Amino acid sequence: MRWPALQSPAIKNLGGPWALVAIFGLQLFTFLLFMIEPVLAAALAAGLAAAGAVLVSPLAGVALLIAARLFTTGAIVFTYIGGFGIGPYELVLVLCALAVVVRASLDRLPLNIQFPWRAPFLALFSWICLSLTWSVSRSEGIKDILPLVMVMANVGAILAFVRTWRDFLWMVRAWLITCVGIGLVTILIDQLGITVGVSFKAAESGGRETGLGQQPNWFAMNLFFVIPAAFGLALVERQLWARLAAVVGGLFVMFSMLGAGSRGGAYATVIGVALTALGHPTLRRYLVGIGGVSAVGVAAAAILDIGGIGRALGRIALGVSLEQNYRPWNWAACVQMFTDTYGRGIGVGGYETLLPDYNYLLSQSLYTYPHGIFWEVIAHYGIVGLGLVTWLVFVVIKMSADTIRLARGTEAVVFAWAFPASMLGYVAWSFVEFTLAEKPFWEWLALYTALTLALQRGERPPAWGAKAAVTGAISAPPSTQSPLP
Repeated sequence: MRWPALQSPAIKNLGGPWALVAIFGLQLFTFLLFMIEPVLAAALAAGLAAAGAVLVSPLAGVALLIAARLFTTGAIVFTYIGGFGIGPYELVLVLCALAVVVRASLDRLPLNIQFPWRAPFLALFSWICLSLTWSVSRSEGIKDILPLVMVMANVGAILAFVRTWRDFLWMVRAWLITCVGIGLVTILIDQLGITVGVSFKAAESGGRETGLGQQPNWFAMNLFFVIPAAFGLALVERQLWARLAAVVGGLFVMFSMLGAGSRGGAYATVIGVALTALGHPTLRRYLVGIGGVSAVGVAAAAILDIGGIGRALGRIALGVSLEQNYRPWNWAACVQMFTDTYGRGIGVGGYETLLPDYNYLLSQSLYTYPHGIFWEVIAHYGIVGLGLVTWLVFVVIKMSADTIRLARGTEAVVFAWAFPASMLGYVAWSFVEFTLAEKPFWEWLALYTALTLALQRGERPPAWGAKAAVTGAISAPPSTQSPLP
C-alpha cells in the first residue's frame, strides 16, 4: 500500500497500514456480530477491553476479569458447548489469559508461582481428573472439570500481577465497586421489569431477589464475601469521602444480599463480621457501630418493605421457606453413593445420571445436585477426595495464621482477619449449598494469597493508625525489612 495518506505518522503509530485494516475488519466483524447476537458482541468488546487493559495496565485487566466473573450468570449465557455455558466471562477470560501470558513474558514475570495451597489444590484437581476414568457420565465430568481449569487461570492472573500492598488495596476497591454495580443493576432491572432468566420457585414464593437471573442463594453468595472487607477498607482509607464510600458501599451490598432472603447468607455474614471483630479492639468498636446502623436500617426496611426486602427479612427471621425435603434427600443419596462405591466415589459428573436409582421423585425436580460441597465431595470423590479437601483447608488455615502474624501492627491486619472471616462463613454455608468450583471463593482466596505473598516478600504496609497519605505510603518499592514479628 503506497497511498500517501497511509504513510502518515498517525497510521504508523497504530502499527502501519495492515494494522489499520485489521482494526477496520474487527469493527466490521463486531458490527455484524451485534446484528446477530448483541450479548455476544458486548462480550467480545468486554474481552478485548480486558485484554487491552492487561497489556497496558495489568491491574486494570485483573479487575475487569474479576468483574466479569462476578457479573456473569447462567441467565446471560449465550451458547452452550456440550452442556457447558459460554457467556461474557468465558470470553473475557480467554482473551485476558492470552494477554496475561504476553504481558508476563514482556515483564519477565513468572507464571508458575509457588503459593501455600498449590500442592493440595493440584492434588485434588488431579484426583478429580483421574476419577473421570470411572465416571458414569464423562461428558458431565468434563463440564465439572472445566470450571476448575478456569479457577487455575484466574488464580494465576491474580498472583502474577497483584504483588504489592497497593495492588491488593486496588483489587479490594474494584471488588467492592463491582458488587455495588451488581446491586444497582439488579435494582434497575427490577424497576424496569426486565426478565433476565428463569423464575426460581424460591423467589416466587418469598419476595426474594434473584439478581441477574441467579438462584437467590447464589446471588447472596456472590455479594457477601466483600462485606467485612468493605468495612475494613474504611479504616485504612485516608480521605473522608473514601471512608464514607466504603461504609456506604458495604451497607448497600449487605442490604442487596439480604434482599435474597437467604438465611445462609445472613448467618455467613454474621460469622464473617464477628470473626473480623476479633482481630483488633478498634475493629470491634467500629463494627459495633456499623452493627447499630445496620440494625436501624434493617428495621426501617422491614417496616417499610422497601423493594420487598421486608418479606425477605421476614423469611430469614422466621425460617419460613419452601419444602426443604430436597436437601436431606440429596444428602442421603450422596451417602448412599459413597457407601455403594466402598468410599471411592462415583467419579466426577454422573450425579444426575445416577440420582433416579436413589430417589426418582427428586430426580424429576429442579434440585438435582448434592446441595453442599461436603456432600458433593464424598459422593463424587470419596474418602481420598475428602482427605485432599481437608488437607487444603488446613493449609489455608495455617496460611491465614501466618498472614495475621506478619500483618500485626500494620493496616494489613484488617484484611488479614476479614478475608478468612468471609471464607469461614462460606465454609459453614457450603455444608448446605454450592459446589466445589463455585465462584467467587477461589478468586477471593487468591487475592488473600497475594497479600500473604507480599508480606512474606518483606513488604511492610503502613503502620496501624499512620497519618501519611495512602499514595505516598504505599507507592514505594517493597520494603527490604524483615516481616513484623
